[in-house]
Amino acid sequence: MISRKDTEHIAKLARLEFTDAEYEQLTGELNDVIAHIDQLNELDVKNVEPLENINELVETNVVRADVAKECLPVEEALKNAPKAADGFFLVPKVIEQVRKEATISSEDEEDYYE
Repeated sequence: MISRKDTEHIAKLARLEFTDAEYEQLTGELNDVIAHIDQLNELDVKNVEPLENINELVETNVVRADVAKECLPVEEALKNAPKAADGFFLVPKVIEQVRKEATISSEDEEDYYE
């Protein structure tokens, strides 16, 4: 059974933040998934062949021909761009990326440095 503490640990590893209500909901949902997996584990699948390739019954892949064509003219490619200059798309500059540092308790440290 997944506990609230387990859910918080998983969220911390995934760098996700939730409210108390969301943690309770996620803990319940994770336990539902585990219960479903336990139910599947009860099935007798001794005589069921493993599925190696979902496409094994398809004789050939249907793909379009790879035909080289002329490139789109720059003017036409840029005609609907919100902003363009000197033959290039203009996009907002990314100035900095903010990363929130996770605090690791000594009991969780072994999970990070195995």
